[in-house]
Amino acid sequence: MTAILHGRTILVTGAAGDIGAAAARHFAAEGARVVVTDRRADELDAVAATIGSDVLAHACDQTDPDAVAALFAAIADWGRLDGAFVNAGFGRYGALVEMDYAQWRRHVDVNLNGGFLIATGAARAMIAGCSGGAIVINASTAANYVCDLLGAYAASKAGLAMLARSLASELGVHRIRVNTVLPGVIETSMTRSLLDDAATRADVLAETPAGRLGAPGDVAALAAFLLSDAAGYITGAEILVDGGQTIHGYPRWFRSDYATPGSPWVAQAKP
Repeated sequence: MTAILHGRTILVTGAAGDIGAAAARHFAAEGARVVVTDRRADELDAVAATIGSDVLAHACDQTDPDAVAALFAAIADWGRLDGAFVNAGFGRYGALVEMDYAQWRRHVDVNLNGGFLIATGAARAMIAGCSGGAIVINASTAANYVCDLLGAYAASKAGLAMLARSLASELGVHRIRVNTVLPGVIETSMTRSLLDDAATRADVLAETPAGRLGAPGDVAALAAFLLSDAAGYITGAEILVDGGQTIHGYPRWFRSDYATPGSPWVAQAKP
């Protein structure tokens, strides 16, 4: 059986992170030439070394338009671009009313503005190649469901999801498909601080119909499918990869007693 991404060149952002690294390896295993980027150059090189010889590693801070332009110039020198997994993201816990503007702006700059720069840069490269293509944007179930104390992340991811739908409409004439994946609770460095608590882990598992937590490979496999011809009639879609967690709402990692004015938020304080 032919690998589903055979002969294609795919860009992966945030490749030094758990989901990005898993995606880069998965795409390579499916026959793709992979371009990996992340602002953390040393960690990016370490990931690239695990992929093989047909990989281009180019460090880039996606909040910097000049750096993004240099990334796509390097890709153009390397060959045609067929797909992109817009995956890099930033998230920190904290109440919105206590968040300073710099922290809010960091969420918007990395997730939404950076996502815009990468997605549109990839689209222009694909248009120039005249061979169509596919873009997959990694948002979050938090884009559609309230996640207490993660409001800045959720707001920026919601914007990213609408960006993807808008691009899907605009880019159809160029035969470029754009879809969004919505991961639920995935075991990554971002969620580890909470999932290391046994009670929290048990609570989230109890609310996950699939009976387990998500792994980076779950997201990578879905992204690979959406980048392949097997998904050739799918565009403008938002696809959950959450083990069913949102069937009954959204796992609550923080709780407050609304009956008591000024009640503090407490991690997993389920009655």
